[in-house]
Formats: sequence, structure tokens, C-alpha cells
Amino acid sequence: MTPPDDRPPPQPAVPDASWKVLNLPVDAPPPGVFRTDEDAEDDDADRYDGEDGGGDTSAGGSAVESRESPAGPPGGRTFSLEGRPAPALYLIAWLFSVGGVAALFVTSQAAPSFARSLAVIAAIVAIGLGLSAGAGYQIVARRDRDAPWYHGPSPLLVFGVVLAISTLVSGLLAPTGLVDGAEPFGFLLGLFIVAGAYLVTVWLFAVRSGAFTWADMGWPTEGSGRLREALRGIGSGALVMIPVTFGMLVVAGITAAVLDVQAPAVVPSASTSVEALFIALAAAVVAPVGEELFFRGFALTAWARDLPDRSALMRSAAFFALVHIANINAASFREGASQALLQIVVILPIGVVLGWLFLRFGILASIAGHITYNGLLLLLLLVGPGSTGAT
Repeated sequence: MTPPDDRPPPQPAVPDASWKVLNLPVDAPPPGVFRTDEDAEDDDADRYDGEDGGGDTSAGGSAVESRESPAGPPGGRTFSLEGRPAPALYLIAWLFSVGGVAALFVTSQAAPSFARSLAVIAAIVAIGLGLSAGAGYQIVARRDRDAPWYHGPSPLLVFGVVLAISTLVSGLLAPTGLVDGAEPFGFLLGLFIVAGAYLVTVWLFAVRSGAFTWADMGWPTEGSGRLREALRGIGSGALVMIPVTFGMLVVAGITAAVLDVQAPAVVPSASTSVEALFIALAAAVVAPVGEELFFRGFALTAWARDLPDRSALMRSAAFFALVHIANINAASFREGASQALLQIVVILPIGVVLGWLFLRFGILASIAGHITYNGLLLLLLLVGPGSTGAT
């Protein structure tokens, strides 16, 4: 006979405290979204997605809900006014820019007439207003950025405004015959117009907007020792650019021989000493000052606020080289492509050196280097043709 078991009868297992049983009536609605530990760990990522235009991750939201809310097609926010600080400026920028480009294309296909000329002028004005509105919008949108960052508009947009202003003024003066790039005085006047457009746009969109001061862009200010510093920058720029110029002439000659092409002629010929003076002033003074004001003083300084100096330097040099492709007027595609490649091979390194001079010594150094480069090329033109052309 088996003795009685004194042990208590087995008890039902107690469920783990971390598990819960949910009892719901059959006719009750389904439960809401449950949050798990994984959801809590993803809170920071979900919050970042929400800031970039993703789903709602505000109080009461969840990671599942944010992932289920589509952010729209790629690039869709480009054409949206929602959440923009100055939607009217943004809308005007797109409407006037796109409308002006379309109108310019249509009118360029029409036969020459007075009405066509007026339509072209109106299209250029619309493009200029649109790009100016875009630059103004960027100023408003970037005003709350931290102090080390750039608060002004993109140099690319501002350069578009420069093109619109200079093209409009030159077009209005065209009937007078004064702005003729093939004539020394017209060449000088044309470069004065471009330099004036550089000055106006930099003052309006950089200085007047508060993004930069002139001192921020490397221009010397009053104070003790400033004269010595200015002379040091000027001397350094000239001395550095002399060997660079002759070295680039060798590179240009080799490249031209390989491509079997000549550099585009950007400087008119002179038959009198007065015409030679006009050309010298235009190529060796007006062009260097205007271009350094914009490409180094403004563009390089703007990009250097948001990028490392080396990246900003290369970007500004590439921008400077690509702009000079506009000097090309070839008779065939092959000749034009070869001249464009030659221009980039020569002017890109020049832009790098000028940018380095600007970052190291200030804008007077880059202006002095630019004047030295263009001045040496002009002297070589007096000896014989075939130089690479001034920048």
C-alpha cells in the first residue's frame, strides 16, 4: 500500500508578469496600434523622418503610422508651397524664370522685327525678375541659419541675374552700335557693363542682405598696417602668377596641338594706340576686378562658409572655367568642343591659383594675379598671334 502523499496538489502556473492576456468581446472594435520596445528605440529615427517631410510622429503617433504615411514622389517638394517661409517669392521665381525662358525660346524662332525685339527684352526682364525672386527667397529661407553658415543666395542664381542685367543693358544699347565686341571701345564698354552688373548684384544680394560685409569678402579696411598688408598681397599675387602664366602657355600649346585647334579670339585687334589703350583697360583692369569681385570675393567666400576650403576652391574654379566657355564661337561642333576643352584645361588651373591667392592673401592678391596673367597675354599678342586669350 502506497503511503499518502503529503505534498500539496499542483497549482496552475502563474503567467509571467511581462505577458498579458487581452480579453475582448466578439463585437468590440479592434485594438489600436501597440508600441513595443523596438518602437521606442526608433523614436529618434522617426522624428528625423518627420522633419524631412515624412509621416506624423507627433504625440500619439507611432513608428508604424509614420512609415505608412507616404512622403510623395522624389522631388515633389520642389513644386510645393507648403511650409515655405516666403511662398509668394518662391512662386514668382518659378513662374517668371520658366515663363521667361519659354518666351525667349519662342521669340528666338520668329523673324526679326521690332515686335520680336520687344518680346526678347520682355523675356529677359522676366528671367531676371524670376532669378532675383529666387535669390530673395533663399535669403529669407536661410536667415535663421547659425552664424558660421552662409545666409545668402546661391552664387549660381546671382550669376544668372548678372547675365540678365548685362544682356538687357547691352541689348538696349545695341541700336547705337556702341557695344560691339569686335571694336576696342565696344569691347571696353561691354566689360564695363558686366563689371557693373557684378558690383550691383553682389552689393544687393550679399552686402545689402546682410550675408556678407565687404571685409568678409576680402576687401581691405582702414587700420594700422593695412597698407603693408595690401602691398604684400599685391606683390604676392603678381610674383606667383608670372611663372604660372608661362607654365600654362606651355600646357595650352601642347593641348592645342593634340586637339588640332586654336584658342578662341576674345580680344579685338587694335590699329591705333588709343584702341590699344581701350583693350588694355578692358582686359587687364576691368575684367580682372569685376571677375575677382564675383568669383573669388563673393562665390568662393559663400561656398567656403558651408564647405571645406579645398572643396569651395575647386567648385569656384570649375565655375570660373565653365563660364569662360561662353567666349567660344566656332564654325563646327568639333571645333567648338575642342576649344571648350582647351579653355577648361587652361582656365581651371588659373582659377585654382587665383582662389588660393584669395584665401591666402585676400582679394587684392587675386586681382593682382589676374591682372598679371591677362597683362602678360596681351604683351604676347603684340609679339605674335596664337595666345590662349585673356580671362
